[in-house]
Amino acid sequence: MSVLTVLEHEYAVLLSHPAVRSVDLVRYAANRLDGYIRARCTLRNDDFLEVALHVSAIGGAVIIDDYRYQWMDPSRTILHRRWDNTPHFPDLPGAPHHCHIGERTIETSPRMDMTQLLDLLAELIGSS
Repeated sequence: MSVLTVLEHEYAVLLSHPAVRSVDLVRYAANRLDGYIRARCTLRNDDFLEVALHVSAIGGAVIIDDYRYQWMDPSRTILHRRWDNTPHFPDLPGAPHHCHIGERTIETSPRMDMTQLLDLLAELIGSS
């Protein structure tokens, strides 16, 4: 699988997932070694979602090696959750992958691609 194929797949999921109402593409760049997507989205409940992910070709595989998914209220002032893999909580199980819940709580979280993120958001939005 190529960097472009993985990036196109992640973007297509974002564009087609029923949890997403609209997508504003901020940046999309790819070459044979790496690629990046940054987009701002409105979810079906009018909440805001910003996604940023980087993919790299490493040792014959293409992986999402850096990501940040930030889910906020429609005014973009209240953070619901942010998932990322920035290594600022090295002692957390599953580090560097984690989730910020609100402004103060940090929990372990699995690595997430776009499908996993949007399926989870659809479940969380549906239950709120």
